Amino acid sequence: MQVLKFGGSSVASAENINKVVNIVAGKQAAGKIIVVVSALGGITDLLLQCANLAAGGNELYKTALQEIETRHLNTVKELIPVTQQSSVLSGVKKLCNEIEDICNGIFLLGELSARTKDKIVSYGELLSSQIIVAKLKSAGADVQWKDCRELIFTNSNFGAALVDFVKTDKAIEEYFSSTTATLFILPGFISADANGSTTTLGRGGSDYTAAIIAGAVNASVLEI
Repeated sequence: MQVLKFGGSSVASAENINKVVNIVAGKQAAGKIIVVVSALGGITDLLLQCANLAAGGNELYKTALQEIETRHLNTVKELIPVTQQSSVLSGVKKLCNEIEDICNGIFLLGELSARTKDKIVSYGELLSSQIIVAKLKSAGADVQWKDCRELIFTNSNFGAALVDFVKTDKAIEEYFSSTTATLFILPGFISADANGSTTTLGRGGSDYTAAIIAGAVNASVLEI
């Protein structure tokens, strides 16, 4: 089993995502591949900017939100054939609406907790990973998307959560041993606490995600 991790610069544009897809395709003959991806380059910072502007009562957060949405929608339009775009665009729009709802709440409260910040930044990886899955499917790949919040469990130290390796390793082993699929896309960086709340593994957490997964499945290859 191989675990490959692609960072923000590797998935920063439609052109780069196409390169990722080609790299993955070239490695599939070697067996199961688990691909961990970061948010599109710069998106995590933009999400934090939105949250901080909203917490400060600055309505410019809406402009930043529009930039995030437009960038993801344009990436879909560049990557996916027109006849297959509709459901992907709808999925992106749904996630962006959720981000907007959270930011509107932050704006009204004038408060940004560490828990809410983790929730906000998680959307970068959720968006990028689902767009990449859609691209692979449009190219005919048999690929599964898996939410890392169902695999990696932590304490509630929002922003830099500590992993519960006993629970995490068990969940990862059980999931990957129970499926016959050979290609998986996972959003890096994100995890969940015992209450199901979204946590994050800290900046650069996608590398950590890949290492956690590789260790649990005893991967023969880990490329970061």
